[in-house]
Amino acid sequence: MLLILPQVLTGCAHLSSPSLISLDGSPIDELSQVARVSLDSRHPLLLQGLDGHPLATTRIPNILAAEVFVLGGGRHTLWVSSVPYGHPLLPQRISCYQIDVALDRGAAYVLVEDRDRGQALVLRDDTGEPVASGRLVDRPWVFARTCRWE
Repeated sequence: MLLILPQVLTGCAHLSSPSLISLDGSPIDELSQVARVSLDSRHPLLLQGLDGHPLATTRIPNILAAEVFVLGGGRHTLWVSSVPYGHPLLPQRISCYQIDVALDRGAAYVLVEDRDRGQALVLRDDTGEPVASGRLVDRPWVFARTCRWE
């Protein structure tokens, strides 16, 4: 019985490498040629749009299936929003941010929400240094409508 318990406990843990999702047609097999953007697991943001265009689907962060977004280096505009908390009966708002950022090829970044300051940040994954911050552009009620981007 004691031998089975460790296997049961680790059976649900995410053990494989993250899924790479190309946002702009960039190759996922040449990571030195693209920028990688992941979501912070503690205060995740939803990536909703890239360079003035909404994404076809919004990916919900999942602790068991890590995903990394891949896109070409250079200047980009990211549309991101906060994740609503789970209780549907409490009134709540989501925060919508627009981030203008220059991403380096071969570098990895993390999207983080700083709730206390009301801003979204892009951090270098290796150093944790901020490279860009996003401004709040909308704060709709969660059941009333989605974000209105400028």
